[in-house]
Amino acid sequence: MVGLGRVVMVWMAMAAGSSLTVVATAAAATPIDTGLLLIPPTDPNFQYIGRMEDGDGGVKMFDMPGCEIRARIDLAEASHVQVAMSQRHLPPPTNPAGNSKNSGFEMNFFVVWVDGVRQGLGGHNATFWTDKSQADEAVVTFNVTTNGAAIPAGTHDIRILKATEADWNGGTPVPNYVTFHGLNVGSVSESTESKDTVRTLAPPPLPTRKIEFLGDSITAGYCNECQSPVHDANNEAFGASWDFQIGQLLTAQVHTAAWSGLGMVHNCCGGNTTMPTIFNRTLASVNIDNSWDWNSWVPDALVVNLGTNDGGSATDPKAHYVGTYIDVVMQASVNYGPNLQVFLACGPMSETYCAPVQQVLTAVTAKGVKAHFLDQRGFLNGTFGKACCGHPSIQVDTAMAASGAASIKAALGW
Repeated sequence: MVGLGRVVMVWMAMAAGSSLTVVATAAAATPIDTGLLLIPPTDPNFQYIGRMEDGDGGVKMFDMPGCEIRARIDLAEASHVQVAMSQRHLPPPTNPAGNSKNSGFEMNFFVVWVDGVRQGLGGHNATFWTDKSQADEAVVTFNVTTNGAAIPAGTHDIRILKATEADWNGGTPVPNYVTFHGLNVGSVSESTESKDTVRTLAPPPLPTRKIEFLGDSITAGYCNECQSPVHDANNEAFGASWDFQIGQLLTAQVHTAAWSGLGMVHNCCGGNTTMPTIFNRTLASVNIDNSWDWNSWVPDALVVNLGTNDGGSATDPKAHYVGTYIDVVMQASVNYGPNLQVFLACGPMSETYCAPVQQVLTAVTAKGVKAHFLDQRGFLNGTFGKACCGHPSIQVDTAMAASGAASIKAALGW
């Protein structure tokens, strides 16, 4: 379950980078202003991770936690680099389907690494974040370095991570997606044209292993930083959540569809939009169902942990928790193919839905799905770290990640 508000703090558990030799190909950037150069989102050397929608001009729209942009740039001389970003900014609904806590505009927080060094530790412990003062869909530029420091000449890797979820606790979702418009580059030297300063290169290849996660606040990392200054403000760090850490431990790409407060058939705090609906969307906060292209990214494994917010509905036959869960797993199996390995989790905040999950496991296994039970019970017993507003702390997330990674590794032979 979620609180009434949150102060978002972002942190990332990064595995040590490996050295890779890559044959780089250069791509030209497009001049957009005097002294500035736009590297457009259509540049072939950009890498994108997470569910994203293509917009006019090749812009990338997204709102799921963990969406990521990677680039490798080669600078002829020291330059300032900014990311051009906009956000949909609509008012909350006048009739929020029984959910009076709908938050309307939600700030989105990003962490940037330049050559593996995390940038920006002020404010909300993020490199940059969107703000309510932004006009709807207005393009704003944000520095990718601490205090806007220039990046020296040479080749550099830039990694931009969306560290927060969509419109939190939104039983009636309000469009809150962000749009990536490209990177702005400006030479420090006034005597040099920016177009002569930068080129993009092919970055190291992305991991070939792929894992998808479907969950709620436990998977989103809600409250895991445990630094709440007041009772109704909670600190979220998706980049330290157990699912993202599993990706780091197993060197795998991660897609996560997670939304605090939502369940399989029943939400903790109102609204009729549940996670099976979100699972079918590219943009979680936009009410357009069946928009996700299942063929665009096919995971090796799907991990589902949904049931905490369902409460008693998970064990009430009239709520159809088991049947809905089976439908979700079978849909994933059909769309992703027979080699998909599915992990059905229960815990650590509630064990009420463990028996129904076992029923789902038995049913889908009988239908030929390669399914496994992922036991996350007991991680909040105090042995692995403290709880934060009832949720796993980063310490607990780390323990859950180690256990989950071992289970996935064994099942897939990694």
